[in-house]
Amino acid sequence: MLVVAGIAAFIEAHSHRPGMTEGIFAHPTGLSRTAYDLLRIGAWALVIFGALLVVVGLIGYWSAQRRAA
Repeated sequence: MLVVAGIAAFIEAHSHRPGMTEGIFAHPTGLSRTAYDLLRIGAWALVIFGALLVVVGLIGYWSAQRRAA
């Protein structure tokens, strides 16, 4: 679930990139640069933490199977 949430956060960050509209009355669009960076950092943290939990769970499962056999 954490990895999926991280991927969703990456998609959301990509959808709201900071930028400027073009034309005479240019104004900022998307998230502020700080919010965008924090969203991307949080997304990476979710993906990495989720992947580590999966690896630890698989190692635990593998060691339990070896002990049972």
